Amino acid sequence: MTTSPQSQPAATPAGSALMIVLLATVAFAMKGLLAKFVYATGMTVDGLLLLRFLIAMPFFWAGVFWFGKHRPGERKMKPLDLAWGALYGGLFFAAALFDFTAVSLIDVTISRIVLFTFPAVVLILEGLHKRRFPPMRQIVCFVVTYFGLMMVLAPSGFGEVSDGLWYGALLAFASALTYACYLYFGQRMITVIGSMHFAALVNTMAGLSMVLYQLIMQKPLNLNLDGVLWTAGISIFCTVIPFFLLYEGIRRIGATQASLISLSGPAMTFFAAWLLLGEMLTLPQLIGFAVVTIGVASLKNSFSLAGLGRLLARPFASNTKL
Repeated sequence: MTTSPQSQPAATPAGSALMIVLLATVAFAMKGLLAKFVYATGMTVDGLLLLRFLIAMPFFWAGVFWFGKHRPGERKMKPLDLAWGALYGGLFFAAALFDFTAVSLIDVTISRIVLFTFPAVVLILEGLHKRRFPPMRQIVCFVVTYFGLMMVLAPSGFGEVSDGLWYGALLAFASALTYACYLYFGQRMITVIGSMHFAALVNTMAGLSMVLYQLIMQKPLNLNLDGVLWTAGISIFCTVIPFFLLYEGIRRIGATQASLISLSGPAMTFFAAWLLLGEMLTLPQLIGFAVVTIGVASLKNSFSLAGLGRLLARPFASNTKL
């Protein structure tokens, strides 16, 4: 007896959207891991970032051409938007530079956990910008989150932490800070010109910032075929494709649910780093990891920045939470 097409179960829109967002989260979570393979070829952070921005750039504008025209913002892009785009692109470039440099110095898992504190930074920025004291519940979440972070960084006491780990963690937190600024102050521009146009503009300006940075600093790139191929994978599979997936997921189920799914990102990174790189966390670090996740989840559940979820559909991640 055959089953008629009408009787076959179909995936619900919400179910398919959840799967789309989950796939995007997995892809974003692999970014730092694949960066380790790039560095193993001898390529530098600057070589990876330069290629990543340049490879991703045309794909984002292709997305604007094919899909962005049907999902515009409040108005078309104006010359003044280029100046604001340059500012946000500079923040995005700085966040990426700090992030990938941190990954080159410390374990991927630890760098992701530190970077994962950016929602708390966003809420602090919001309180400072609007000149209002955060509610007591948010303050408790802040304390819990950063207590868990200290457990991850110094499970045996601060005296046992190496200078290299402190430096890498500081860079990861600098990435969280600059990324939070990019998210918070750029959210209005998304509604003005549309999220896809915003992402393409910011990625372009970040790429130009990277070119300018390289021309000034003139650091070695150490380009090689294997490193270029790994970087192309990061650009396409961990940047462009998950951006489009996450944007579609947010369009279907909303920013709140999509951002909550992104909470699984660090856990996915931890599992992949353990499986492929052999990275391990001690028991106190695992407890700290859980505390950070709970703290950030509490922040996201208790507060939602207007329009901020749409910024999760970003050319960076996290990515993010990235």
